[in-house]
Amino acid sequence: MGKYPHHDEAFKKNAVALVESGQKTVQVARDLGLPVETLYQWVSRYRQTPSKASLRSMSGGATELDALRKENDLLRMERDILKKAVGIFSRPPR
Repeated sequence: MGKYPHHDEAFKKNAVALVESGQKTVQVARDLGLPVETLYQWVSRYRQTPSKASLRSMSGGATELDALRKENDLLRMERDILKKAVGIFSRPPR
């Protein structure tokens, strides 16, 4: 293997989809362990129309994206409930 890791097309398209979903390119690059310049190149190469339809086609389909969004919402709700429970149980008894 060479000096730089090789990323498959699916990885590149998913990285571009993250940028096109509104996340900052610098943050996505940092999260994925990529040089920012590399991600900018991928975005310019894979960028099509900035519609949701193109974003969904790049990320593997609407159903998968929608399912992940629902799961993310559920996890956030569970986290918030647990935070409230910790606050309630950490109060001193009356």
